[in-house]
Amino acid sequence: MSVISCWLLQLVLVLQLQVLVVLSQNIIIGSVPVGESLTAQESQQFSSSWLSPSGEFAFGFRKIKPNDGFTVSIWFDKIPDKTIVWHAQTVNTSTGLVPDGSKVTLTADRGLVLTGPGGQELWSSSLPQTRSSVSRGFITDAGDFGLLGEDSGVVLWSSFANPTDTLLPTQSIEVRGNLSSRRKETSFQKGRFRLRLGDDGDLQLLTLNSETLAETDVYFPYYSSNTNDPHNPGNRLVFNETGYMYVVMIDNTTRFYVNKKDPVPSKDFYHRAVLHFDGVLAQYYHPKRHGVDNSTNAWSLAWSEPENICAKRFGPYLDANELGNLACGFNNICILGDNHRPRCECPERFLLVDPNDEYGDCKPDFEMQTCGPKNNQTGTADQDASLYEFVTLRMTNWPSGDYKRYSNYDEERCKETCLKDCFCGAVVLGRDRLCWKKKFPLSYGIRDENGDSDTFIKVLKRVPSTGKLGSGS
Repeated sequence: MSVISCWLLQLVLVLQLQVLVVLSQNIIIGSVPVGESLTAQESQQFSSSWLSPSGEFAFGFRKIKPNDGFTVSIWFDKIPDKTIVWHAQTVNTSTGLVPDGSKVTLTADRGLVLTGPGGQELWSSSLPQTRSSVSRGFITDAGDFGLLGEDSGVVLWSSFANPTDTLLPTQSIEVRGNLSSRRKETSFQKGRFRLRLGDDGDLQLLTLNSETLAETDVYFPYYSSNTNDPHNPGNRLVFNETGYMYVVMIDNTTRFYVNKKDPVPSKDFYHRAVLHFDGVLAQYYHPKRHGVDNSTNAWSLAWSEPENICAKRFGPYLDANELGNLACGFNNICILGDNHRPRCECPERFLLVDPNDEYGDCKPDFEMQTCGPKNNQTGTADQDASLYEFVTLRMTNWPSGDYKRYSNYDEERCKETCLKDCFCGAVVLGRDRLCWKKKFPLSYGIRDENGDSDTFIKVLKRVPSTGKLGSGS
């Protein structure tokens, strides 16, 4: 073989190697060919993933602890906690997670298809009814994963156009679009809170019926932008590249800013806005490199709405409609914690219905009083009252579900009127000496160190000698 032939052969091999490197990089740096797939692997927390060009974001499977499962997600990949910003909303599991061995594949006819270990379909991207096939997938440094069609590179589907619980800079929500909270912190099913831009142009935070989660079963808004001017309504919610969030009106010039204050510079910080499972909408920022502006290497709160979700009255929104609850379940007390996030606590003599759900309903550990004869026996109200006593909750109020009110009552008299009333489950006494009667279940419980009310819950007396509950007979 001549020197020239050897040189040409080496050149061909080098060019082939470069092509293979480029093809491999296309999978890694943002462009994903049809036919590529990723598999959830129990042996590693972070399975193989598709990265954006700069590596800022990744698409793939994430192992969710302490649950036993994975979610198909997009996440910040250059920070320690790999914060998830989008997830596939599967509906056939209790947590929205999928098992080890599940696979997501990019297909030409259906886009992304998620299947379980046995090949059963668990989720797929919803493509428009067109004749165009998917030519490739892509992930951007803004955190958007999209599918390009064969016809003129039209985007057939994208994560930005199908948000879950998070918005990223450069992302927007059109009229009738919304964010959905998760059901729990570690559950990736849809929860009961929505951020929605309505047909009338008003941006609202809404709570739904917790059982049906039907969009038609909206209970009430607990925040409103009031951008529903019929002459110039809101047309789009924008989270721009500098970290400002605002509603653009239909005239395309007027804006309503949702931000409470100016954001930190986006060149040094990541931004995200998330509708939490407890109903709080919050914007956070995180340094792109450690030590920026003396910041810690963690997410910091920029603002939240509402600032105190435990407080029932946010203006006019809840006064006319008292269905359901907000952050905490029935008979559960809401206490505002760090970063304007709530925590919930069952009163004494009450237990969580679901021990794994701190934010759920609380049930009594005693037999509640009923009106009428029991075991074919009759008794007077005073006899029934002798079986009950009160659990005292200082600086605690339940500003909903009153059925009677008394003026100029002290604590003893307020309790006495509840003891003699078989409907009464609790009374709330304010500093203004107003006594309010409540029936079970109690709702919108709030404890505030600056509160001006105390609650007294009527409970069945315990038998001192045995420690067991009284029989109530």
